[in-house]
Amino acid sequence: MLKDTRNEPVSTASQKALDYYETALAQFQTYVGDPVETIEQGLQEDPDFVLGHVFRATMLMMTTERQYIPEIKKSVAAARALSTKANDRERALTHACQQWLDGDWCSASVTWDKVLADYPRDALALQAGHLTDFLIGDAVNLRDRVTRILPHWDESTPGYSYALGMPAFGLEEC
Repeated sequence: MLKDTRNEPVSTASQKALDYYETALAQFQTYVGDPVETIEQGLQEDPDFVLGHVFRATMLMMTTERQYIPEIKKSVAAARALSTKANDRERALTHACQQWLDGDWCSASVTWDKVLADYPRDALALQAGHLTDFLIGDAVNLRDRVTRILPHWDESTPGYSYALGMPAFGLEEC
């Protein structure tokens, strides 16, 4: 089983698909480029890449645009159909996406926290949870979610600078 650059498990055996995921994740963190287009290239490399489907759903959800609901449903359905190939982390992330899709953003936020309790260096769960906190107006968790995981990150962790910016924003919002 491969691991991402933050040492979290992924169920793909394709390094190339994982590389596309890492590029898409960096695009999500920096708001530069098109992470959906990038992850679609990863899914072409490995159509069974559960985290790729989850990432695509998450990116489309974070736009909060209703026009993407059919595509979000498609990605969540693909991830769910592959649940036997998924690891626990990917199944939980899929569940969070389903909760979001069902309109239960607060439960999705809790699920992302549960993922982070077990996988504190999961940058996707961290950023999706952070954005959800902002959208639902949870200023305390906007600050505290990141504070809980930061002891597991350091300067060598890809995305560390972005993780540091999140509690700063949360403090400002509080």
